[in-house]
Amino acid sequence: MARFLSRLAIACLLVMTLVLPAAASQRVWVVVAEEGGVQAETAAVLQAGLDGLELKVSRRQLPLQDSEEPPALIVTVGAAAFDETLGWLAGRPGAWERVPVLATLLPRAAYDARAARHAPGIAGQRALSAAVLDQPLARQLALLKRALPDRPRVGVLAGPQTQPLLPALEKAATARGLRLVAAPVNAPDEIYPALKAVLESADVILALPEPTVYHSATLQNILLTTYRARVPLVAFSPAYVKAGAVLAVYATPTQVARRAIEMVRGWQAGRGLPPPQMSREFDVAVNTKVAASLGLSVDAGAAIAEDLRRQEGGP
Repeated sequence: MARFLSRLAIACLLVMTLVLPAAASQRVWVVVAEEGGVQAETAAVLQAGLDGLELKVSRRQLPLQDSEEPPALIVTVGAAAFDETLGWLAGRPGAWERVPVLATLLPRAAYDARAARHAPGIAGQRALSAAVLDQPLARQLALLKRALPDRPRVGVLAGPQTQPLLPALEKAATARGLRLVAAPVNAPDEIYPALKAVLESADVILALPEPTVYHSATLQNILLTTYRARVPLVAFSPAYVKAGAVLAVYATPTQVARRAIEMVRGWQAGRGLPPPQMSREFDVAVNTKVAASLGLSVDAGAAIAEDLRRQEGGP
């Protein structure tokens, strides 16, 4: 018995030796490029959900000083904070080479572009991942089937960052009895000719988060063009629905932050950062006025979202 207790005591000491330094080093910095708005909301959820870890929130400038002990993990909020963090780290080899970075609140295309841009200056052993805003293709197509069942021809404008998705999107659409009508857009001056071509065959437009096509300078003209053609546009953010899209499935900042918290907890447990993840949670927004003006009968967003969750086996 005494020998067993002695061995148990030694084992406990070894565990403490291994765990305590790791716990002490699990400092997490949250980098936010803008004050207020959705970024502040996301940062607040991260702070609440990561209670017990050492958090350092920065606004407008990075909290990184050459003389300061580096954190064990950096979480960025928004594309600008991710870009700024990667640029800063790329120019500071050595102590920062093994600091993983988890990006949040940005589209997958924006994450991929920024990671590729800074890849030459970032050591390969540093883990990069993201909790992205994107929705699974299957969920977007399920939204079309549920909300607009009489519109089977799905038009898509695919730019350089979303063209690789077309084979998977076409396969998923075919499996659901939908037909994909896609047109490539490789430059801004190709947007409206491509949209006109797609509108000749499609009876609904599915907007993908493609920065070449959908941004503040093009959105109103695209919405006006589709509205005049009596073709509803299904978007990827509630802001687009407010601007005139008929509906959208999307993740809120809080939902994205909760997904990021799960990823951080996995990293904290020693599993490392997983590949970029989409939120399991989502909401659906509907512009009832635009739907009615197009002669569409669309259920409330909450009802549609509940049905989609049920299809996916969620609560």
